[in-house]
Amino acid sequence: MTLLQTIITGRILLLVALASLCLGLALSPTVSRRLRILGLVVLVGALIGYANFGALHPRGSGYRSGPIHYYDAFHYFMGAKYFPELGYSGLYEATLVAAHDLGALRAIAAVRDLMTYTVRPAGAVDADAVRARFSKERWRQFKDDLVFFGPRIDAWPELLLDRGYNDPPPRALLLHALVDRLPATSLTLHVLTALDYVLVAVAFAAAWRAFGALPSMLALAFFALSFFARFDWIGGSLVRWDWIAAVILGAAAYARGQGTTAGVCLGYAALARIFPIVFFVPLAIKWLQGRIRRTPDAGLGACLRSGLGLVVLVWAVVAVSGEPHTHARDFVSKIRMHAQDPSINSVGLSSVLVFGNAPWLTTPEGAVYVTEAATAAARPARYLLPLVSTLYLLVVLPLVLRARTVESLMYAVPLIYCGLSLSGYYYSFLVLLVLLPWEPGSGIRQVSLLEIAVLAGFTAASYAFEFVSADFLPLFYQVSIQLGLFFLVWVGLEYVRFGFLGSRFAEHARMLHSRLTAAPPSAPA
Repeated sequence: MTLLQTIITGRILLLVALASLCLGLALSPTVSRRLRILGLVVLVGALIGYANFGALHPRGSGYRSGPIHYYDAFHYFMGAKYFPELGYSGLYEATLVAAHDLGALRAIAAVRDLMTYTVRPAGAVDADAVRARFSKERWRQFKDDLVFFGPRIDAWPELLLDRGYNDPPPRALLLHALVDRLPATSLTLHVLTALDYVLVAVAFAAAWRAFGALPSMLALAFFALSFFARFDWIGGSLVRWDWIAAVILGAAAYARGQGTTAGVCLGYAALARIFPIVFFVPLAIKWLQGRIRRTPDAGLGACLRSGLGLVVLVWAVVAVSGEPHTHARDFVSKIRMHAQDPSINSVGLSSVLVFGNAPWLTTPEGAVYVTEAATAAARPARYLLPLVSTLYLLVVLPLVLRARTVESLMYAVPLIYCGLSLSGYYYSFLVLLVLLPWEPGSGIRQVSLLEIAVLAGFTAASYAFEFVSADFLPLFYQVSIQLGLFFLVWVGLEYVRFGFLGSRFAEHARMLHSRLTAAPPSAPA
């Protein structure tokens, strides 16, 4: 058994323990001491498992072992620090030219054009044009920073064929302000990469105050064991979890009656990663419901005004600041290209359709891949994903209308799956399905616990696929299918939870729960 398989086995066992804990809580009238101990053991084990039980980066592909993911950190440090000079198109070309000035990377034959995604010969790069983007001092700094990253990244040929630095302009400018005057050193990278852990800790501390100890404990354990939110993929990079921390903080703020704060947090998440704007869809439905019933929610109105207002205001500032400062038009063009070119680690209905229809090829080394031409030919019709997303909204509309406002955010999760095809690590927002069904002070919700157990089971199955093969294309294709199946089961259980299947079903469920949790009869004297 390889090191990676050993780590996967440990994660599977912890997920089985998490599912067992949830089932035990669902069948117990109270949270017993044994269940509390099991919960603490699972949480501690999950937190240790998050760092791959101390192995940190066991794959060793593209970066050295250790706490910092240099391959990913390179994009976010260099891309943000030199954003004014490079925008979204120049990172790889500048890296190649600077490396040649330093006498390195001369064996690299090709580099990706980050605006067209075509692969160009390395000799076609205009070195003088690249240097002209920098002042002499900034070009010296760029080369100094590259000297730091150079020996710490093994897969430079692979890196220069990746997809570049893709932060939206608001977040790119914010991260630029953070790192602009910082040199690339070991101390700098350790401090910057630690910010993610601080943000996540603050977010879950807020969730603890808003939702209680048990929901937050289960949510944090699942987050740490998530197939997607994993240390070995983007752990140890620069401020990669700010958006999910903002979503959790926004949900916690709303649960505590702080609508404006909630809106600002959700608005920041949308500015940082664009797709979290979808979380405003169920909130808008709840707002419309209140208006129609003439029972408006002042907190919800404040949330929408502050969140959407922040998004509009910031993008307006970006628009008037001009292309030379923000590279906004380049970003829009690049993201459009990015969306049409799903990568092998993308997750969503679109990925299922594309990679299910495109022919798979195999390299001499045994790796599975799909050509860009085959990917383009297999794209679904433009109307299909919007149609499926609309049908999904119609299916869950009764659930959104019945749910509490903060709880309704959950229904945006499958909507993102249906309408978009995101890189897998963004699916860390699955943690919302664990956290949000809990109303402060409401006690244990049996169906919600069953849903969490099912989610843990599906996650364990995803790891089981990886145990057999860690090849990204078949792995993420299978995971996308599994996630779609889970959402079907989850929506069905949500209808059960809200009693849409009738009072008789609900009564049978209550009777079964009473029988399972009833105390055994006393033995005769």
